[in-house]
Amino acid sequence: MKSRIMIYGVDSFMGALASRAAMRRGISHVAAGRNIAGVAQHAAAVAKEADNALAEPRTFTLGDKARIAAQLDDVGVVVNCGPLEGGDLLSLIDACLATSTHYIDMTSERTQIAAIAAHDEVAKRANVMVMAGAGFDYAAIDTVAERLAQILRGARAVTIAVKRGAPTLPEARRLVAALTADGETMKNGQFAPARAGERSIEVDFGDGPETAWLAPWRGEATGMRHRGTYSTMESYEVLPERAARVFAKGRIAMRLFRRGWGVKRLERRVSKGRLSPTSAELKNGRAVVWGEARTPEGIRFCARLETPEAHIYSAEAAVLLARRAVQAAAKPGFQLPFAIAGAALIEEIPGTHWREIADPSDPVKPEPVPAALAEKARKSA
Repeated sequence: MKSRIMIYGVDSFMGALASRAAMRRGISHVAAGRNIAGVAQHAAAVAKEADNALAEPRTFTLGDKARIAAQLDDVGVVVNCGPLEGGDLLSLIDACLATSTHYIDMTSERTQIAAIAAHDEVAKRANVMVMAGAGFDYAAIDTVAERLAQILRGARAVTIAVKRGAPTLPEARRLVAALTADGETMKNGQFAPARAGERSIEVDFGDGPETAWLAPWRGEATGMRHRGTYSTMESYEVLPERAARVFAKGRIAMRLFRRGWGVKRLERRVSKGRLSPTSAELKNGRAVVWGEARTPEGIRFCARLETPEAHIYSAEAAVLLARRAVQAAAKPGFQLPFAIAGAALIEEIPGTHWREIADPSDPVKPEPVPAALAEKARKSA
């Protein structure tokens, strides 16, 4: 059985961060990417920092399944740390399926999760796991939703709200693009069209109420529908102030924005041109996921998951999931993080805390009790 871990994208910020997280855990791995100089520079840098682990540099581009497969003969799991689309994504997944190599992706975007989930049946036949959402923007949310479902048995609806640090320029570009596009939520087991910011809720992330805006670009609903835990799900996110202002400028301004007016300027202002977080932000930053689960009868349960800075959590979670996969915890087919790691996504990542809210406020109205249940309760009263 192959047991080596490959981290692909170490020539980028997120891949390098994941590689360093593996080294801190003493996990030797293949440090791979597209750029020869970038991969070699990273491997040399971490070799000086590591005491008992090695990062073997390996360079290859994507697009040619056969060429990629030749690099995976000794690899048990590939962790992709960069945003991939189209042929690049498909060629890497196909090469993994052809070589019996598990595939883990950090993406949290709805369309990317759907593309990976589409490989479910072929992955089952190949006895290979394909996973999406290994980073903070899905794994932490997935963990909150699933733990709430375990605590509140019978919950069929969940609302999630996320607060994370300031975005980098690449993240700002994805965020602004999401604000201009249509998305969807999940209602009674069906996808319902929704637009970014069309409604908001007030959430206490630990320091008092803050406004979180509807974020239908997020991929939680796609993943939850695949798993079947909840039939109704909405995701909200605290936006940078300049991004939130978009929703306050009126219908005409929003229409112009959706057509591209002011988009580039907003990207620069939201990110302040940063390509990556500063070392101080990585060290001191925090992120929070708030969740509320509800049963059809209106019973509610709320909790918060507080984590290290979102990029740090992403790196730690991806490495934890990869280690679980090569330790025979992987399950064939399309999987989501909690199915493989469970409570480890809370308990084994340093600086992560689970806080249950005994007397929650009421930012989300409970769903109407079905008529049959209401009549049953009336008769038993």
